Amino acid sequence: MSGEEAPFVPFSQQPDLHTPAPYRAAQLTYPANLRQALKDAQADKSKTLLGVAQGIPNVFVTKILASTKPDFIWLDVQHGIFDRLTLFDAVHAAQAHSEGKAAVVVRVPKHDEVSLITALDAGASGIVVPDVESAQDVKDFIQKIYYAPIGKRSFSPWIFTPGVSDASLYPGDQFNIATSNRHICVIPQVETVKGIENLEEIAAVPGIHGLMFGPGDFMISAGLPLKLGGEPHPTFVAAMTKLVTAAKTNGLALFGAAQAPEMVPMLIQQGYQGIAVAFDYWGLAGLVKDSLKKGAEYVKQAAAGSETP
Repeated sequence: MSGEEAPFVPFSQQPDLHTPAPYRAAQLTYPANLRQALKDAQADKSKTLLGVAQGIPNVFVTKILASTKPDFIWLDVQHGIFDRLTLFDAVHAAQAHSEGKAAVVVRVPKHDEVSLITALDAGASGIVVPDVESAQDVKDFIQKIYYAPIGKRSFSPWIFTPGVSDASLYPGDQFNIATSNRHICVIPQVETVKGIENLEEIAAVPGIHGLMFGPGDFMISAGLPLKLGGEPHPTFVAAMTKLVTAAKTNGLALFGAAQAPEMVPMLIQQGYQGIAVAFDYWGLAGLVKDSLKKGAEYVKQAAAGSETP
């Protein structure tokens, strides 16, 4: 072998190989500081969080999505068919395969405490509470999401190892209680006519950090035609305006999804700080559809060429 071998440099001394993860917890099994990330995005639009929504209940899919290093992965347990073990492993996979860059946001079914506990114990950074129609809905969830003195969340003995996994960003936080209470975001999703009517009192509840709109369910609730794109109905516009105003009045972040990347500028203009710019179902279906269409064009071209004398 000619020449000298390059000296070995430990991975820890090669910062260019590290994925920047300014909001991660001391351990990847605990929630990233989504609360601070959203605050920073509110102060600086260039720090708007861009993520991906996952509805396919498969950890391998989570690993693929996480490898792209999004700011967050939104696991939809309300409509995605996640069992408890898959959900727990998906939260861990999202944080591990993004090297701590991707915060994990989980939308849990409104009356499914098991999914909520599983997401929290796995280290989810944000909880989307669907179908919120009153301040009491939010207050009930807060009691389950935060440890005392804020709430009454139960402490699990199966998410830490004494003397092994005690590291925390905060002093005196042996079991990462402070990490959870300081990092986790509660994001009520308002998606009915009744919810919009009670929006001011919902947005004023202490302990929440963002708001999310449910456009499809709201259109159904309001008796509007369910559609994607096009000129929005005035009732829909009024609901969206009320949501944006309530968020600004109460200093809350706006969390939502873009049906296409071209919608991102509009959402940022409206004041969104957390935007899912891709959906696993839609992205996969679109990729396959486009590839089949392109393939069919090549077949047509080849057939036309073979008919030429």
